[in-house]
Amino acid sequence: MNCYIHPSVSSAALNAFFKRNNISGEVHSIKLIHKGETMIRLAIPPYSTEDKRESYSLSKSFTSTAIGMLVTEGKLTTDARIVDLFPDKCPAEMSENLAKMRLSHVLSMNTGHESCVMDKISQADDAVAAFLAQPVVHEPGTHFAYNTGATCILAAIVEKLTGMSLLDYITVKLFIPMGIFGTTWHRVRSGIQQGGTGICVNCDDIAALGQLYLNKGVFGGKRYLSEEWVETASSKISDNSNNGTADWCVGYGYQLWRNAKEGYRGDGAFGQLMMVFPEREMVVAIQGMLGDMWAEVESVYDLIDNLYDTTDEPLALPEYAPRKSSDTASRMENKFYKLDQNPTGLTGLYITRTDNTLSIHLTDGANCETITAGNGYWADSTVFVPVIKPNMPAFQFNPLPARTEMSSSFTTEEGKITLHVRFRNCPHHMIWTFIGDESKIQLDIEERGFMAEGAGTITGVALGE
Repeated sequence: MNCYIHPSVSSAALNAFFKRNNISGEVHSIKLIHKGETMIRLAIPPYSTEDKRESYSLSKSFTSTAIGMLVTEGKLTTDARIVDLFPDKCPAEMSENLAKMRLSHVLSMNTGHESCVMDKISQADDAVAAFLAQPVVHEPGTHFAYNTGATCILAAIVEKLTGMSLLDYITVKLFIPMGIFGTTWHRVRSGIQQGGTGICVNCDDIAALGQLYLNKGVFGGKRYLSEEWVETASSKISDNSNNGTADWCVGYGYQLWRNAKEGYRGDGAFGQLMMVFPEREMVVAIQGMLGDMWAEVESVYDLIDNLYDTTDEPLALPEYAPRKSSDTASRMENKFYKLDQNPTGLTGLYITRTDNTLSIHLTDGANCETITAGNGYWADSTVFVPVIKPNMPAFQFNPLPARTEMSSSFTTEEGKITLHVRFRNCPHHMIWTFIGDESKIQLDIEERGFMAEGAGTITGVALGE
């Protein structure tokens, strides 16, 4: 277990935090920094605080930070009109509302679009032109709509002004000085970073970004963001009072949410959190797979309120235990199965087993990769295969096989293999069930979160010697 808990931290408070969250899912890692000192840094196996994982809409806070650095450098102003930044991409007939749209509106989810336009631009040959072609039905600044497509345009602005991709710019300007390496960021079809989603960072990286904001734009003694930017970005700019539960309707800044009780945060689907509490001088970063983010935010309030309670209670962290199997053979070992046509692009598989290890060898007709599963332990694998890792298909564009990092364990019985797969570079997990014999096989994939595109049931037949 990647685990550090400062002796002054209340075990009862930490137990309550995990107990509450694990009703709706799982917390995988958490880091809490108080007055510059790490008080909690832990992950539940097979996860690590160093896993670079899909963080979904938490990406937005990283993107706005890049814009903030450009503003701090004097290369951009929040009053800039979007049409002036992309004069060659504008539609022939420009609406009055489009002409009024400024960078501040894009940052604060107040572009004037009725709703998110990401599905309209992510697969376009020119994402910027597609964005500018969308109807702007409200006057910018008057209608809050959570809009991942707007954040994608922020990525395009960074690229336009710097001549570098968003990822390269933020890596050179911020990540390298912070010691953040190994980051990836998915792109839309036209090549720019998704901006509003798609970044893969770890719990330490999220906490570092939170610390930058807590320190009013300074990290490691160097200023990256102006105090004015941090103050404005974390303030209530947009009225989102009709947006749902308390922590999602008390104000929105520059890709940051105001918290209902105190402070502000960046967040992403399924429980990815960066929470900043200036009055407490505290940052909390969380990665997980959670179905109730309102309860998660509430659990953080409870944790920080009771962080130093003196209640004496044994620490009882959750356990995501690997499966353990008997030595029963499934009758599917040592056979090559030709798979019927399926959306994943896989064309064949071959299964081998020793007492403690099961290996699933997958081919797409050009590359053969191996997933290893442990008997009573989590075995790690990194494979490059067609669609297996869960993602957001409507936003994702990658014509090449995706890197998939996973930890797996298994059970076997006659005619059946059950593979428990926990992904290390996204929050989700799956159960793969192989049913078959020496002549045929069927693979059923059960989702725990987003289904991998095209996953479900795959069938195949064994080839002779």
